[in-house]
Amino acid sequence: MRINLGSIKKQPVALLLALLAVLLVVIAIFQPWWSMNTSPELQMLTNSTMNINAGLFRTLNVGTTNITAGTTNATSFGITNTTAYQGLIFQPFNANRTDANATNTFMTTFTFSVANLTIAQQAKQIADDTNLTLAMVIAGLVLTVVMALLIYLTTVRKLPLERYAYLVGVLAAVLLLLAPLQMTNNVSNFAGSLALSMRGSVWDGETLATWGPSTGWFLTLAAALLDIVCLLPIRRIYAERRRGLLPGIATMDRSKITTG
Repeated sequence: MRINLGSIKKQPVALLLALLAVLLVVIAIFQPWWSMNTSPELQMLTNSTMNINAGLFRTLNVGTTNITAGTTNATSFGITNTTAYQGLIFQPFNANRTDANATNTFMTTFTFSVANLTIAQQAKQIADDTNLTLAMVIAGLVLTVVMALLIYLTTVRKLPLERYAYLVGVLAAVLLLLAPLQMTNNVSNFAGSLALSMRGSVWDGETLATWGPSTGWFLTLAAALLDIVCLLPIRRIYAERRRGLLPGIATMDRSKITTG
């Protein structure tokens, strides 16, 4: 029997990829999955910044900075705290801007909105969708850990478990791929930007804020892609083992079978 050493060497690579995927998912669970940030234009107009980060544990983190006063405020609260919404997220902004001749100062007051939703309502939609998302991510994490364990057993203990590692890996990759995609699909205007429309105003067309997927969302997609890449050498190893190019699958010589 000819041994394919190239495939054997791929086993540690597959294990490292699986472990990296596990690490990415663990980090993703505790990172923001959606964020809203005021634009540089708005920061210049208002001399302040604001960002909102929504995670998978139904919490929002709101950070505001008053550049003029040199003060910073960071607050974290549960999604059910509607009072915090009104006080921190859905609030009017006063903007001042001097015209090109530096002779007139214009002022306007505006609030954030996403289509027919306020930023507060948008964030609540995302938080309400996180129960399913979190369940899918945790299930994908567990399956990725199991896949890594099976690859470890094939690498160290030389057990022919590639088939099971492949099947478990497929399930893990599907869950980790669907988790961020279903959140995007279930939340109205998940990503976008807001521009102020005031004809004849110096603010007309200015971008006020941008929002969309954040760190955890991207890391989960990256972990899903790593799982998929990890499946390629596993599938090849299993195929070669079936063809007898690798040791480990017990074969039965029917000519030696005797009946009593």
